[in-house]
Amino acid sequence: MKRIARTYMPVCFVLLVGVVLPVFAHHSTAQFDTEKTITLEGTVTDIVWGNPHTLIFMDAKDPEAANSPVKNWNLELPSPGAMAAKGFKSDTVKAGDKITVICNPRKDGKPNVLVLTLTDAAGKTYVLKEPV
Repeated sequence: MKRIARTYMPVCFVLLVGVVLPVFAHHSTAQFDTEKTITLEGTVTDIVWGNPHTLIFMDAKDPEAANSPVKNWNLELPSPGAMAAKGFKSDTVKAGDKITVICNPRKDGKPNVLVLTLTDAAGKTYVLKEPV
């Protein structure tokens, strides 16, 4: 029995690490510039309330580009459970609502951001992620 345990324990460890490390890698914020924040004001076009992240899509102008056209931004937020713990519910924000977010932009300039705070149409602000 000890011989079997010595044989299979390293194999189990390697398999476990092979499954767990990619999961942690998915939750990296490496694509976002966490040293920089921008403010987006716009209109919600869609919401995906699901794991591992809640996503809100919003039409807004790029605050860093003068006379920029309206773009559809992908706002990445925490999981639904983490959002609920901060008082944010699935019906807090709906398509058509005007919202304001303070967020970290992507390093490559794509219209995808990591949301730090969200202010809803009623003026209530939710702190979703503390700045790094």
